[in-house]
Amino acid sequence: MKKTLIALAALSVAGLASAQVTITGSVSAAYQSNLAKASGLAMTDNTIVVSASEDLGNGLKLDASWAIENGGARGAGFTRGDQSVALTTPIGVLAFKNVNSGGNQAAALVAPANLADDQFASQVIPNQAIDVLALSIPINEYFSLTGSYIESGNKDLPKATDAATAKAALAGASGGVTPAASTFVGAAKFTGYGLTVTGQAASSTYTDDAVTAMKILTNGKDVQTTSFDLSAIYDAGFAKLGVGYDSSRRGKTSDDKAAMLFGASVPLGSFTVGANYGTRDKANFLQVAAKYDLSKRTNANISWGQDNQGTKKADGSDSDTNSQYRISLNHSF
Repeated sequence: MKKTLIALAALSVAGLASAQVTITGSVSAAYQSNLAKASGLAMTDNTIVVSASEDLGNGLKLDASWAIENGGARGAGFTRGDQSVALTTPIGVLAFKNVNSGGNQAAALVAPANLADDQFASQVIPNQAIDVLALSIPINEYFSLTGSYIESGNKDLPKATDAATAKAALAGASGGVTPAASTFVGAAKFTGYGLTVTGQAASSTYTDDAVTAMKILTNGKDVQTTSFDLSAIYDAGFAKLGVGYDSSRRGKTSDDKAAMLFGASVPLGSFTVGANYGTRDKANFLQVAAKYDLSKRTNANISWGQDNQGTKKADGSDSDTNSQYRISLNHSF
């Protein structure tokens, strides 16, 4: 029996040694105040990422990863983060993944901001989790093309007859994904000479019940089914600059405004300082940050931000601009 257990243990160790599995993550501690003015000590942004890679031969390779992230409070525990499975072929990469939307536009926000409520808490560029099937094909060392299908949310919406039932039917929709019946995205990317430019065009179709609900909420106006976004990032060495554009959104009317995003960061030895700014119609946010690298994997960060949701309060007056801050110690492994 003892020899059998030793043999099984040896086989397990051999299997682990050839699996090419890596575990990475981050842990942070901070003193902070969020946009809701809740302040105090907090463990923040703690993440574990498990990645695996296997060479399948004949030019094929499989990569998989999944992440878990801490919730907003200890009682919330950990929640599911990004997940993906990707098959690399001689032609390109076919990937299925669950990620948050808005990643391309937000890439322009290059300052090292670290806040409790990030840019996605604003009305400038809200996001949501999406299931994506994507095929990326490299054209040459500078250009690549990607075609994606984004799965919809709930297609079986309850029928809406008035504003109350329409809001209930569309609850959770961001205007970009749910309740689209299907969304197709085409993207082109250029990388070279310190410059990265990505442009994406998306087209969605909506169920009849979703269109009815949206028209009720927009007083009969037609909703948009296409959108376009762009990000450009230039690294000049002494500074990094980013600009992002997000057109009026799918699922919204032609009255919806486009968003503009700007970011800048400047390395000063072990320090990096920068600022991010975004605006859409009356909504906007500003982030200012400074990061000090204690090592390649550990840094101290101080960030300040303000956010205007662009909506009106119950008394009809414009919404207040709320501010937040965070002082954090961050380690990655």
